[in-house]
Amino acid sequence: MIQRLVQLTFREDATAAFEQILEESRSVIRQQAGCLHMEAWRDVNEPTVYYTYSRWLDQDSLDAYRNSDYFGQIWPRTKALFSAKPRVFSAEKLSELRPAPDNILRMEVDDYHLDFGPIGQGHFDWLLNQKYAGWVVIVDEMTNKYCLPRLLTYLSHDRTIVIEVPGGERHKHLDSCRFIWEEMFRSGVGRRWCVLNLGGGVIGDMGGFAAATYKRGIDFVQLPTTLLSQVDASVGGKLGIDFYEIKNSIGVFRNPQAVWIDPAFLKTLSARELRSGYAEVIKHSLIADAGQWRTLQELKDLKTADWESIIPPSVGIKRRIVEQDPHERGLRKALNFGHTIGHAIESYWLPTEKRLLHGEAIGAGMIMEAWLSTQLDDLSPEELGEITDYLLIIYGHQSIPEAIFPKLITLMQQDKKNDDHRINFSLLAGIGKAKVNATATEEEILAALRFYNQLVS
Repeated sequence: MIQRLVQLTFREDATAAFEQILEESRSVIRQQAGCLHMEAWRDVNEPTVYYTYSRWLDQDSLDAYRNSDYFGQIWPRTKALFSAKPRVFSAEKLSELRPAPDNILRMEVDDYHLDFGPIGQGHFDWLLNQKYAGWVVIVDEMTNKYCLPRLLTYLSHDRTIVIEVPGGERHKHLDSCRFIWEEMFRSGVGRRWCVLNLGGGVIGDMGGFAAATYKRGIDFVQLPTTLLSQVDASVGGKLGIDFYEIKNSIGVFRNPQAVWIDPAFLKTLSARELRSGYAEVIKHSLIADAGQWRTLQELKDLKTADWESIIPPSVGIKRRIVEQDPHERGLRKALNFGHTIGHAIESYWLPTEKRLLHGEAIGAGMIMEAWLSTQLDDLSPEELGEITDYLLIIYGHQSIPEAIFPKLITLMQQDKKNDDHRINFSLLAGIGKAKVNATATEEEILAALRFYNQLVS
């Protein structure tokens, strides 16, 4: 049974919210207006989802409250109450997170649902109810070994085809897609089949692209197994492959039928993979949630991270942005912060032995684009210092050889985000505030690269 503890900041919302909860969940144990009290914790029995709910009229009001003397006095005491249990989630509105079977938190995203929690029988019951003729599970070597056995306990083997492709960004290309298509044709996969993409961002991007283009498109479900894919690739419907050494230059927009995020998969990752994924968590807070940024700054060692509490709010930030701009015409471009320079760095080293992971390159890109934000926008020097200090604690990057600066500029000029041959950036007007459609000259970009090298030297 899922039980729910609800905090309502505005008392006038309490009645309507309470009625909604009574309709949706099997049990409500306590409603508090204001902060959570220790008596409420004592009433809770496991398994429980702790659900905090706040609604603010606008971001400025929220920022003003967080900066007030009152908040500064109560937060040191109330923070301990919020962290007294391991699963504390916050959402902008009650409809954002919904109870689902098997102690799963469900977030509605466009025309599909996104589940947080252990993958179990309830997920595959839902899959069976879709009346698919069969399933294609796309894996790489690692997810085939460590993650697939768990899925096969629920899937009918005579209706399941497993296709293994090489892992890593260097294999996210047309030849790999061709292999997937050929295997599906040879196996008689039809339009009433469903593809299950079990892996990180490469498997999700490439497997989704293969499904979206096979016989003009068949259904697919994303099962992200890396932190990067869970917080970033799980929302937005962007699918694609690299082409001509340019990341994601061939692709489509198409939503999955569902996304299943199970934090248990993160136990299969190396410390380096976790650091890579964490860059997107940082990015989401910097572009849209100053409060979340303050919370993340307290995390200095990712070994101690509570991913079950970190992932949902990060995904929620991206969800709210994507819902307002699904095809990246305006606001959604904010998600590209750190990616103009970061993608160029990643693309340059992609064919080499010194290959950087996506988040490592984006971490460097965020430092440089934060510096550009101080030169071209309203990010203060103090905020720049906060950002660079924290990113260097997490990533500790090495310098970039000046000899490759011209090649990096060329890669940026080929970026698909550009308009009218101008290098396009998404910058920061402040921590938690993004500004899209900014441009920078080559001289300004070179200055940002030199700033970064001075910082890490």
